[in-house]
Amino acid sequence: KRLGIWMDWGNPYTPLTQQFIEGEWWLIRKAHEQGRLYQGLRVMHWCPYCVTSLSKHNLEYQNIRDDSIYLKFPVRARKNEFLIVWTTTPWTIPFNLGVMVHPELAYVRAEVDGETWIVAKELAQEFIKGIHGKDYKVLEEMKGESLKGLAYIHPFEEEIDYFRKARQENPKVHTIVLSSEYVTTAQGTGLVHMSPGSGPEDYEIGHREGIVPFNELDEYATFRESMGRFAGLVARKDDKKFVEALKEKGSLVEVTKVTHDYPHCERCHRPVVFRTTAQWFFKVEDLREKIIKLNNEIYWVPQAAYNAFNSWLENLRDNSITRQRYWGTPVPIWQCPGCGKYSVIGSVADLKKLTKDSIPENLHLPWIDKVTIPCGCGSKQKRIPDILDVWIDAGTVSWTSLGYPQKKELFERLYPADFILEGKDQIRGWFNLLMVCSVLAFGNASFKAVYMHGFIQDYKGRKMSKSLGNIISPHEVMDEYGADTLRYALISGANPGLDLNYNQKDVQLRFRNLNILWNLHNFLLDLCGTNGINPLKIQKSRPELPERYIVSKSNSAVKAVTEKFEKYLLNEIPNDVEELFLEISRTYIHLVRDKTGVGTELEKATVAKTLFDSLLAVLKLCAPVIPYTSEAVYQNLRQKFSLKEESIHLFDWPKPVESLIDTQLETDMRHAQAVIQAVLNAREKANRGLRWPMREVIVECKDENVGKSVEKLSELIKTQTNVKMLSVQKEFSRARTVMNADFSRLGPEFGAMAQKIMAKLTITNTDRLKDELQSQGRIELNIDGKPVVLTKDYFEIAREAPSDMFIADFPNGTVFLNARTSEELEAEGFARELMRRIQSLRKKAGLSKADAVRLVIEMDKDFMPRLESHKAGIQEKVGAKEISFSISDPQKQFEHRSEEKIRDKVFFVYFSKL
Repeated sequence: KRLGIWMDWGNPYTPLTQQFIEGEWWLIRKAHEQGRLYQGLRVMHWCPYCVTSLSKHNLEYQNIRDDSIYLKFPVRARKNEFLIVWTTTPWTIPFNLGVMVHPELAYVRAEVDGETWIVAKELAQEFIKGIHGKDYKVLEEMKGESLKGLAYIHPFEEEIDYFRKARQENPKVHTIVLSSEYVTTAQGTGLVHMSPGSGPEDYEIGHREGIVPFNELDEYATFRESMGRFAGLVARKDDKKFVEALKEKGSLVEVTKVTHDYPHCERCHRPVVFRTTAQWFFKVEDLREKIIKLNNEIYWVPQAAYNAFNSWLENLRDNSITRQRYWGTPVPIWQCPGCGKYSVIGSVADLKKLTKDSIPENLHLPWIDKVTIPCGCGSKQKRIPDILDVWIDAGTVSWTSLGYPQKKELFERLYPADFILEGKDQIRGWFNLLMVCSVLAFGNASFKAVYMHGFIQDYKGRKMSKSLGNIISPHEVMDEYGADTLRYALISGANPGLDLNYNQKDVQLRFRNLNILWNLHNFLLDLCGTNGINPLKIQKSRPELPERYIVSKSNSAVKAVTEKFEKYLLNEIPNDVEELFLEISRTYIHLVRDKTGVGTELEKATVAKTLFDSLLAVLKLCAPVIPYTSEAVYQNLRQKFSLKEESIHLFDWPKPVESLIDTQLETDMRHAQAVIQAVLNAREKANRGLRWPMREVIVECKDENVGKSVEKLSELIKTQTNVKMLSVQKEFSRARTVMNADFSRLGPEFGAMAQKIMAKLTITNTDRLKDELQSQGRIELNIDGKPVVLTKDYFEIAREAPSDMFIADFPNGTVFLNARTSEELEAEGFARELMRRIQSLRKKAGLSKADAVRLVIEMDKDFMPRLESHKAGIQEKVGAKEISFSISDPQKQFEHRSEEKIRDKVFFVYFSKL
């Protein structure tokens, strides 16, 4: 709530309610009716700590370091001949039922210390010589397919009773089988240990060969009593003991370490094992193409999210839906322990029809398990002990949260969802289950658009963790900067799908900018309060260029932000809105500030109306991003101007007025602002403050369109830069282009030849080189009879100003600021500086803008005539009803007196409130 998440907090959906549970039961029944619910024996990822099976979407992968072992299995009926087999899971060797080779790979029989080893040809040198450190001799080469059916002796053949029975039932047990899918030469020996009961890939190949899975782990990953010497050992935990047992048997060739991605339980974050268990599944693999087609109709942001989800769907597997836990939605399957017949229940009403028992109000364990169903065989069907995977809770929310199927009104109005938003980890999680469950239930997708975001990391790009001490609590940020600042920074901080490196400076910048928005509304309230203006009651206004510009800018922003919301380009929206209110503050307010102080009533009314309309547009646009700030600002405006709408969040979304959008004016203004900034940069170089007028600026610009924009807004540029004259020229004749070769770039590229290139450039006609470089973008030199081509990248090219001018660049050209001054220009500068000082003194004295004063300025008598022409301007600017210049201390007493030194002049300022 504090983050401003807009939810129906008083009416949350909760999976523990009967309505929600029945919505899930309805799906299970629906899948059953379609023949898409089945019980199967599968190798499942299993968490021995949470004691439950896990589907692919319940897994997370971590990089871990494990033992990688190389074993030799004797070839049956061949003396001293061995298969060299590789695995990274020593605990699965007691469940080994085969060895996989690639049918197309080349294999060799190699002599090693009097033994014959079979390995992949490509890996023989790497393993035998490299890892094992032995010399070898190749005796024979063959294709992998020729090894099919070759039988071997398992190291524990005499100790595990199951092996004898398995070989009798299937002669393929403990032989070589072919697999082009899971055998590579990336590492190992090209012969891969296969345990169909201990891995999904192994299961797939074993199933193809008719080899029944074998796995005797209990739910805690402990080997059962039937496993003889291994009984009581724990998978993975006791890997060293399995390695020792293999060493005792003489089967161990080498032990190395390997770092690899290994599946972990997403709940407890510990490594999983593999078990062969009976689970209930959704049959969805044959729906793969249909689901991919449905996904093509969904609007994904970013495109990479679509690609990732599509890739997941291309490898879609049947979903295991049952878990061996206690707390959760009970699986609605009642099965007879005698005949095996089962009933799938879709609702409480269905259950009431089939049972004579009373239905508990709470459908959870243990109460629901007291309900039985009479079976045709005379026995009773009991509910199977499993619960549903919690991802079924998540996958059904598109209808269970709306009360469907019991209630239909909301569902028919709101399904499918227009939009969902989640992190990139939900490709295999929520996105996947939403799609699968909805397709099973309704044959379509449950959402129309997706925005996928990344994760928040520290400023170095590291995952936040206690061990690193880099966790930043959102509450700490909100306590210092407010919830809106955090929202603002996070939404705009990273492109969709990418992680965000949290940076406190970014948050501080957003905080400062939000304060500008706050100050903007204070400016409006102050303007209207001082002048008795209500923007809603203004009958007449006279918009000029600044108004036309900011109104155009506001409508353009409404248009752009609306389009981005419609396209879910959410990360771009805060910057667009910020650009608008910063432009109002830094450009529009700057252009009209004088009008708000000494302008006519009509001018003040025009500014107030324009500012109000633009600010209201900003609030409407940013309300979804910064809900608290926009609401607080709006409520202040509402109270001041008696606005009707109760909240900014209850307004209709704004629509752009196309007729008020002047793209050319916005373009002109953008170019003008670039020139203004360049002139200000030149002023800084000249050490001339903005209050001191300059004689002239020349804008050099080869782009004709940019030049026209500057000429159109030349008066505005002159006003904003305090320059008397401005001219636009394609090329300023008094300036010259300076071109210097950049040896730091020439050296790495040309090596020893760089010095010769520098020497050649020194003696070559510089003007010719400049012309050629500017016209063609390259020059060609002859160095020791070889042509050498140099592009602009190897040169620093700049314009050089005459000695009486200061220079600064802007994106489309250069400005040349004339630094020569005159008595008239200096006098105007003193007058402007005096105005600022007096305004500051008024503020210190606690006077309001409306307070008139009597003002006397004492100064040197030689300087007084130079300032006389600015007397009226000073009087108007500082709110003086009476003003006089004096050469001595006035006899009359004044409330306020100050000595002000401006450059080499001293002024005494006296004033009193009238």
